[in-house]
Parts: sequence; structure tokens; C-alpha cells
Amino acid sequence: MMLHSSYTEFASSFVLSVPGIGLVLLLAWVLIQRWSQQQKNPVQKLSLDSFFSNCPCVVWLADAEFNLQQANPAAQQLNWLPGCRPQYYQSKYCQQSAWPDISAELQFQQHWQGVVWLATDNDPKAMQLWITRLLDHKSVCYLVVQHDISAEQQQQAQLQQLSTHDALTGLSNRTLWLAQLEPVLQQCEASQRHCAVALLELTELNQIRQQFGNQQALILECWVAEQLQQHLPPAAVLGQFSERRFAIIFKAEHCQQHTELALWQLARQLQLCLQNPCPLTDFEVSLRCFLGLAVYPQAGTDSETLLHHANWALQQGIQQQQPITFWQQPGLATPADWQTADELEQALRQYQFELCYLPCYQLEQHLLTALTIQLAWHSPKRGLLWLEDFAAIAAQSHQLLAIERWQFQQLCQQLWQWRQQGIPVPGVRIELSALQLQQPDLLPYLLHHLQEWQLDPALFSLMINETYYLEQPGLAHKQMEALAKGGFSLWWLHFGSGQTPLFLLQQPYWTGVILAANAVAELENDDQKRHLCSCLIRLAVSQQLQVSAQQIDNEMQGYLLHVMGCQSGTGQLFGQAQNAGHINKILRIEHNTQKTG
Repeated sequence: MMLHSSYTEFASSFVLSVPGIGLVLLLAWVLIQRWSQQQKNPVQKLSLDSFFSNCPCVVWLADAEFNLQQANPAAQQLNWLPGCRPQYYQSKYCQQSAWPDISAELQFQQHWQGVVWLATDNDPKAMQLWITRLLDHKSVCYLVVQHDISAEQQQQAQLQQLSTHDALTGLSNRTLWLAQLEPVLQQCEASQRHCAVALLELTELNQIRQQFGNQQALILECWVAEQLQQHLPPAAVLGQFSERRFAIIFKAEHCQQHTELALWQLARQLQLCLQNPCPLTDFEVSLRCFLGLAVYPQAGTDSETLLHHANWALQQGIQQQQPITFWQQPGLATPADWQTADELEQALRQYQFELCYLPCYQLEQHLLTALTIQLAWHSPKRGLLWLEDFAAIAAQSHQLLAIERWQFQQLCQQLWQWRQQGIPVPGVRIELSALQLQQPDLLPYLLHHLQEWQLDPALFSLMINETYYLEQPGLAHKQMEALAKGGFSLWWLHFGSGQTPLFLLQQPYWTGVILAANAVAELENDDQKRHLCSCLIRLAVSQQLQVSAQQIDNEMQGYLLHVMGCQSGTGQLFGQAQNAGHINKILRIEHNTQKTG
């Protein structure tokens, strides 16, 4: 009765699990039950053979060690030999034998069922096993029924993939992305650090679909996903909520110092990567996107609140045509750094910059000797700003190089226009930042534009401070030697305010020095400062260098500097920086004065 009961229970579970072959097996179980009741009857062999031949699944008998004794015809395709043990694994990717666990369970129960993976020449296949222990008077043996469920497993894996990933791009969908966000928020809460979520929207995707067709829109969507994945910082998480909306998780390591500015830089990089031409069929398009960001914990401490505020920021950005927008608590001021960086990006595009020219006069005869270039930013929100007011933020947001190169291009164009008008220019002084000097292509870049506008390098005096030398002394010497050989004059800017050794002053590529503003301030009222300024001037003169000063505010300062040996200077005494239109008049007056004088 025990054997009969176990077979009945096993058959019931098998019929319920595999209904397509259950009726055949149920008939086989009846035959086996007879065999269990009439073990000495010759029908035993016939019943077992009938069971094997009628079962569409692989069925085989195993000994106590699970070695193959007999198998039905369905097992012929597996090429199993008698005495072998089929290799079943616990999982597809962990090739650990499943037999020890199966054997342990069969010590306490008469049947076992579960999913294992069968080793094949290619990838392992998923198998549903039903194993029953058969008891007779001789030894323990097992009846194993095996059903291939690889197709069902693959279909289930595909359904699971679709439930958590976008069907086209394979990115995490909203469900999985939110699940990935939760541990990030928990870690930030425990460590009291920042993180952020960003929503990116392709506002032109529907227009592209209408104009070029759905197939091209799908190609574009896949290209966007690929570009974002390539340009995301390490550990950031990318998801896709819809065909035109993507979501990003920026973790604590992306928000170290100056959180908003750091996030703005990352968001800007993603925008720039999507501005590359997208290679569609037979044509290219450039995309424009908007990003809304919400920073934890200011914008919320749970995922839904952060997403809501990021969406609010995104909608505000689309309405105001602002590419990157942060959610801000009502009543609080917008962080100046990232806001300024965003405005600078627009300023270049909307021609808000203007070159201004500060006259530099000879102190002895009050003659115009050079024009010092100053870059003015006419900000719609902040008014007039000079380059020194926003250079640090421009450098942090990776925009300083583009701004300085735009400045040089505009200067070359203006000098060419003056020459075409017959207006002589005594010479120009332009400051090069450490970032500009670090560029390997600096000299070729400068010479290329001079050749384009047919200008002589001798017309340009490049003002350089000691920052670049302190950062990279070896490369600094090579770069400045190359600039001097290229025909440019080099002036040491802010001389007397740093910590550079005399060794640098003795280098042959210097034309002159420009005294630091703090060396000139209150010069007429401070004996100690006069003595220090006099020493600096004598030091420069001893190296056969010209000496100039900046921010000379009154005649007494100009007189004292002249007596000490300073040849020229700029400042309130000689006038403020003027745009090209006003300086044009000064140049004409100066030219006429020199002709009549």
C-alpha cells in the first residue's frame, strides 16, 4: 500500500503539472500499480515497457547512485549509455551538481520534483524532474521522468525582462529604476550625503516621427540611449520612462563639492553628447533636450517626491527654454554657481559678450602705447560683468577655454577692420589663463588665426601670471619659449603678488612685467609700500625688462611710478575700458596728435 500510495500521489502531481501528457502517464501508473501488487507476475516487464514506450517525456530508471539502468525511446536523442549519471545542475550559471540535494531529500520522502539544468553540448537546458523511489525486496531504485521546459523558461525570462526593461532600448523601466533608486536614498540617508535624480526629455522626437517616419524615430531613440550610456559617469543609473523621457540617478560620488555645479556639469555633458549628428538613413539630425534635476534631501527624501520635483523643474525649463533646471524650494535663491554656468552657456550662443579696450599710456609723455583687452559680459540678469568676475565658474563648468578662444577670434577680426579703415593700433595686450596655456595646440591655434586675418604676432603682448608655472613648471617653460619664438611678446602679469622664484624672472622669453594692483594701491600714502614697489621695479629693470602698472588711480601714483622707473600703465587716471566704437575715436585722436606733434 505504501508503494501504491506514493505512485498515486506522484501521478496526481505530474498530471496537474503536465496536463498534455498526464492521461498517458495515468494509464501507465495503473500498470505500475499492478506491478507493485503482483511483483512475481510476468506482466511486470510488460507494464514497465508499456510505460516507457507510451510516455512522450524522457523516462529512465536509476539505481541507488542515480546511474542509468534503463531509458525509454524518448531518451535516445540524449545519447546516454547505461551506467552513466546524467549531469544535472542547480542553476544555469552555477554548474554545481543537483544530485546531492536531491539524494538528501529522497532519504526522507518517496518522491521529489523540481527544476534542474541538464548539461548539453551547447547551453544547459531547463528540465522539470519527477523522481519516485521504488522499493522492492532487492535494492532501492528510482523512476525519473524528465520534461524539457527550456522554451517556457526562455519565454518567462523574456516576460520578466519586459516587465522591468524597455522593449526597444533594454534600459531599466520606471519599475526597475525606482527599485534601483531606493538603496541609493537609504545610503545617502545613512551617510548624510547628497544624490540627485534627473529627467531628460526629447522635445523634438514627435516632430521627427511625423517628418521622417516611425522607423527613423525608433533608430533615433536607440541612438539616444546608446549615447547617454556612453557618456554617463561611472555608477550613474540610466532608465527610460517613455519613448521621449529618460531618467538618471546621480549617486553620492557625483555630488561631492559644489553639488549643483557638479551636477550641472554632468547634465551639460549629456546635452552635448546628444548635439552630435545622429546618423539616420540618408540624413542627419541634431537633437535638443531639456533636463530637470532634483537634489536629495532638499528636493525630497523619497523617490516619488524627488521625481515630482524633477518633473516640475523639467516643465519649467521647457517653458522658459532653459536647457538645465534645478528644483528650488519656493522663496529660496537659486544657487549662483550653476545658474551662472547655465547663463554663460547661453551668453556664447546669444552674443552677450563684447570686447572692451583699456588704454595703456606712457607715463612720461602720456602717449598711447597699447590696448589691454578686457572681456565684458552684458548679462540680462546680472548686468555688466568682467571676465575676472566669472572666470572661476567658467573654468569649473569647462567653458573658459571656449570663451577665451572666442575672445581671441573677435580681437583678430577687430584689428583687421581697423587696419582696413586705416586706423593704426599701437599694440594689444591679452591675458592667457593657465587653462589656455595648457593646451598643446595653443601656438598653432594663435598663428592660424593671425594668418587668416593677416596679422603680425609682434602686435600681440600675451599677459601670463605665475599660476601655470606653479602647476606645470616644465611644460610652462616649453610653452612660453615656443610662444616667444612664434613672435609674441610675453609679459609677467601681477608681478610682485605671488611666490615665483627669481629663476623665472631671469628667463629670456620675458618682454616685461606688469605690477600687481596691490603693489600700486595706496602707494602715495604708505612709505613701506613705496619701498617695496621701488624694489620690484629695480629688480625687473636689472633683468632688462620693461615695467608697466595697472589700476593707477591718480596723478600722484603715476608720478611716483614714473620716478621709480615704471614706463607705462592703465587705470582710472587714463580712463576706463571702452568698446570698439569709443576706442576707435581715441585711436584716431591719438594718431592725429602724433602726426601734428
